[in-house]
Amino acid sequence: MSASEVTQSLRTAIVARQKRRRVIAILLFLLAAVLFLFLLSRAGSFLIVHAPQPSDVIVVLDGMWQKALHLHNQGYAPRILLDAGVDHQFYGRTEVELANEFLRSTNLPEMRVCPITGDSTYEEAVDLRRCLGAIGAKSVLVVAPDFETRRVLATFRKRLPQYRWSIAASSAPYHDADQYWKHRAWAKTVLEAWEHYLWWELVERWRSDAVLQ
Repeated sequence: MSASEVTQSLRTAIVARQKRRRVIAILLFLLAAVLFLFLLSRAGSFLIVHAPQPSDVIVVLDGMWQKALHLHNQGYAPRILLDAGVDHQFYGRTEVELANEFLRSTNLPEMRVCPITGDSTYEEAVDLRRCLGAIGAKSVLVVAPDFETRRVLATFRKRLPQYRWSIAASSAPYHDADQYWKHRAWAKTVLEAWEHYLWWELVERWRSDAVLQ
């Protein structure tokens, strides 16, 4: 084989190798795009955990008392705690004042208010520990907004491991959790929930004071 033939053969091999690399790169890109779209389509449902268990008490977050009352009537727990802030005011009245007035007007003796000073689920655990200790509860069923349930459950299990925790999504049975991208408000809610979840997983979970005894 002459030198020119060897050179041509090498060039052909190099071109063929470059084509194979391009094809592989395109296939990998398409695979990554499909995987990304699949994960994006499941971003909503991943955040939702709905697995209520019979407990000593139901704890209500963000005013989801209707769902809590429904679970109470189904026999999941004999008592309900309504978390209500003591600092934030609405028309000159705190959440605690409004919650107590609501309970008086509705005559629901199985419900009581747990005053909360914290602004996050992480801080809320401190006040919740006090309220749970006051009633001698050992197991807790939390009712939370759908897309916050995974983070809320993980937070309380980490911060207050002395209790047995379960959780219920406030709108369960929920529908179209993975259709959030079709509606601007839903997409915003899911994005904010992911921000909260990642902050918990990457920062709060690893704080030295994460576990409360």
